[in-house]
Amino acid sequence: MKHIEELYQPVLEDCGFIRKQQTEGADNFICYELRADKGRGDYRIYYYQDMFAISSKDFLFYQDCFLECREIDFLSVEYFFSVSGEEFHPYNQLSPNNLRIHIGEEHKLFQAIYHQNIPVRSIEISIMPEFYAQYLRERFPREYINPGESFRHFQSGADFPEMLTLLKQIEYYRGTGLAANMFYEGKVLEAIALIIEKARSIQKNRNTISLTVIDSESLINVVSYIDNHYAFHIPLERLCRISFMGRTKLKTAFKSLMGCTISEYILQKKIGQAQHLLIGTDLSIAEIAKAVGYKRANSFTKQFKKITGLLPREYRGMTKS
Repeated sequence: MKHIEELYQPVLEDCGFIRKQQTEGADNFICYELRADKGRGDYRIYYYQDMFAISSKDFLFYQDCFLECREIDFLSVEYFFSVSGEEFHPYNQLSPNNLRIHIGEEHKLFQAIYHQNIPVRSIEISIMPEFYAQYLRERFPREYINPGESFRHFQSGADFPEMLTLLKQIEYYRGTGLAANMFYEGKVLEAIALIIEKARSIQKNRNTISLTVIDSESLINVVSYIDNHYAFHIPLERLCRISFMGRTKLKTAFKSLMGCTISEYILQKKIGQAQHLLIGTDLSIAEIAKAVGYKRANSFTKQFKKITGLLPREYRGMTKS
């Protein structure tokens, strides 16, 4: 496999990033900065040999950026504090305050769009086969479990507060040298341990529900209905009729499939659309609140700040500054 540095460089350069001069004592750190004509902000990477990388994104593009590259085998867990965009193959809408789980496959084409003037801020752990298929197998030969199988149990957007806490600890860490190597390796091991345990719990819950093929198709219909009607009041009874399930089974099955509750999913859709309207239109806050289904602007404002950490006017001002 190529050196981790060589994997990032061509992709980031295509998007308009320039590698900054490396500072002394930061041998395992790389920092890329967006060209002034493309946007602003930077993309920081800590890497340990060819085993894993910790990436911190904090930038925005002045125009929509279409990213395309060939993948390699790797596992990734990332938390977006702010983002707006889409990934393809399979399709995944990128939204703020959301956990993204990704399994890279060699020679697969990765495509994504990051929308203009929306801050991209996230922290990501990328784990290479040299770590999860070789190093872990050698270190835990009797107890070894392939983490890739555990990653496959997750849906992006899953409710996973323990992982969010871990990623925030990484975000705020500022150590270097040997201390950084020890800290980051410990956090990567901890992240894998959390995912393995969470996957076991998810599988146990799924085994108690026994979903048929028809059940799974019905849940997809429920998700599609919500996607098209999130700005309106959606009675749970209506979703039960669409899915041919009772209330308890629908709630449990939906969370098992989507990684979040029905109400959490609806809220994500509302806030994601509100972000688009705040950036792409001159609608007032009250008009945007109404457009995404809020009767009172103050209720919308409270929810928006809870999810994004910013008031709507602050978000609009930040992205247009």
